[in-house]
Amino acid sequence: MDAKAEYSLDLSNPRYWHQNAGRAVRDIYDALIELVTNPDDRYERLKPKCGRIEIEIERPKNESKFLKSFSKTIERNMPVKIRVRDFADGMTLDDMRRKLARVGDRGVSGMAEGISVRGTNCRGAKDAAILGGIIFESMACDGQYHKCEITSLGRFKEYESDGKNVEQRRQALGIKEGTGTVATLTIDPPSSKVPKYDDLRDNLRQLVALRDILQADDREVRLIDNKSNRNEILKSPAIEGHKCLNEPPFQVPGYEGAWAKLIIKRAKQRFDDKKSRFRMGGILIKSKHAIHEATLFAPELERDPHAQWFYGRLTCEYLDDLWNEYDKRVFEKHLQPEPANPRPIFDPLRKEGLSREHPFVQALFEEALEWLRPLVEKERKQAENQEARIESDSTRKRLRALEKAATQFMRENRSDEEDESARNVDSAIPDSIFEKKGFSLNPPFAQIVLGHSVRFWLNIKQAAFPEFSVGDEAEITCLSDDISASRRFIGLEMHPVQEGVLRCVWSVKGEKVTKASGVKVRVGSIVRESLIEVLESEREKYRDIHEFCFQRKRYTVQVGANKTIILLAPCPGVVPNRMPFELICSDPVFKISGDKVLIPRPELGIAISKLKVTASASDRNAELTASIAGRKCKTQLISADPSGFAMKIELKDEEPKDTRSYWVRGTNTLHVCTRHPSLRRYLGPPPEFAGQEEKHFRVLLAEIVTEAVCQKILSKNVEMRPEEYSEADWPAYYAEYSKLMTKFLPIAHETQLKI
Repeated sequence: MDAKAEYSLDLSNPRYWHQNAGRAVRDIYDALIELVTNPDDRYERLKPKCGRIEIEIERPKNESKFLKSFSKTIERNMPVKIRVRDFADGMTLDDMRRKLARVGDRGVSGMAEGISVRGTNCRGAKDAAILGGIIFESMACDGQYHKCEITSLGRFKEYESDGKNVEQRRQALGIKEGTGTVATLTIDPPSSKVPKYDDLRDNLRQLVALRDILQADDREVRLIDNKSNRNEILKSPAIEGHKCLNEPPFQVPGYEGAWAKLIIKRAKQRFDDKKSRFRMGGILIKSKHAIHEATLFAPELERDPHAQWFYGRLTCEYLDDLWNEYDKRVFEKHLQPEPANPRPIFDPLRKEGLSREHPFVQALFEEALEWLRPLVEKERKQAENQEARIESDSTRKRLRALEKAATQFMRENRSDEEDESARNVDSAIPDSIFEKKGFSLNPPFAQIVLGHSVRFWLNIKQAAFPEFSVGDEAEITCLSDDISASRRFIGLEMHPVQEGVLRCVWSVKGEKVTKASGVKVRVGSIVRESLIEVLESEREKYRDIHEFCFQRKRYTVQVGANKTIILLAPCPGVVPNRMPFELICSDPVFKISGDKVLIPRPELGIAISKLKVTASASDRNAELTASIAGRKCKTQLISADPSGFAMKIELKDEEPKDTRSYWVRGTNTLHVCTRHPSLRRYLGPPPEFAGQEEKHFRVLLAEIVTEAVCQKILSKNVEMRPEEYSEADWPAYYAEYSKLMTKFLPIAHETQLKI
């Protein structure tokens, strides 16, 4: 059957723009990238000696005494105005209609003409309006004042120029003479927040997309805060380093005429930034004029600490050519894309930089990796040699003893939830299913008290899913509005105690009472759901407790770790008052500690007792029997080998930024920075590092490791049991930290002084 008609889809409904704009511009930084690069593109056309751009922050001021007393509350709810001012050639009302009233007109941006600009789809300034609306006011070449507005709902308003009060309007705009434009963005508090001046300044200086603009000799970008009267020129931070690669331009295989230039430098200090829009490390990817992202080209290098020394630039003007060719062929000629250029090479939303699925990007990055990988391997070998030179045999022996003691201490003091997430036991999903499928979602069923939260985690075995790596995103979806998730998207991380396992952790809160809801998690091909019931009160959690019983029918206890077991009984039916009970275990391998007394909780309708169990050997199975007032109940105890991998301590020839040691992300490896002044004075000069044999250094090393171990235990316990810490203040945290320090510090000292 022949088509009756063919025409473009009707995209006039504002919902379509609103959804896309909300994804493209999520906060003030996304908006400022668009509002700063737009005048920069205009200056690129005009070629002035110095193109000036001003970012002016107008925060709410509370002048009256009454308002000042409530200033913090008021300021949180009052909009902030962001003005971006340029002194280019301005816009008439006709210009505003042509440039701002339409979305997707590539003829406006200039890239379609081959001009060296960042703009591609003529949409960035409009998308910024999603945060609260934006007004454009301009003094144009006709000497008149012109104004238009884009609302947060995607409506375009134009204002007729009356030719009156031009000088007053010049003063209000801050354009006292000549031409220019002011874009005034309103930031509504529910949509976004405006950081404090110092944070805003520092983050803008590091924004990848603005790096060249801030450094250009023919640009001046100034940040002004009217409330604090602060005013300064923004410049990207200088990085100390040296060139380690500066080869001639190379041709990208498979693309005739596609040339790229790669410069790689090694920084004096290793970067600790993650892959983000604010990172200072990584290789900047630039086309003719725009910087699209900073990358190390491969996921494994993004996680490799030896790659974190490198920064630089990969310039390829052919990227713009591919963008233009695709657009012209598909949208102007209505032809199918060519295999060599099958999709847009840039992310239209400006979130992902270059499209990793594009064959040109793959070829470009493969060539770059041929140069970067050898540099990373060289760095790795140098680090290994340096490490060997720092540690003597006796120091390594002492470190092994400290590693063993610290590993044992962390196992004994970590939360039970971490134990369960490590082995996937004591739940409806047994280990065999995790081994068979290679992934599991825990808990598979949860009861949540209204207004409270429960922690969920997804574990993925890397051997079963080699396509996944650290940083890949999982999507969390609530199956009804009766519940809410703490995160919509969350990155995978290495499991803290189980080697070869990736995980992500989030929490779900009960919003409305319901018998049946659920949460779904999706990572690539993995899709899993967990059922959830939201209870009206905590008492309902124990509505099925009608007799004296253990909370679970089976407990798995790892050797060297504490396991919590719980006894329950109806109250007042079975246990009206505090009542002691007896315990008998069929295997002496298991040791039970704690008060053998049931404590009434009448508000919950139960009496409860919490005990601790340890095991001295693995692969043992025992029956634990509890007796009280002629009643008995039983549970099964199973002992298992410790999960995960042991702690590793490495002495690194590094100058730290803020701390003497740090945990390598996603591992149990602790790096001790030997160039820290407090260590260097005792360690002594290279190559002998003779001070490592002295007691001063050994004691100091024990204290540094103790601090790191106790901090990690406390932070993990807070993460695993947030409800127990919801009302904790700093003294409460410090008291628990001090308690851990008091327990472990003598053990750590002994490992360093006895050997």
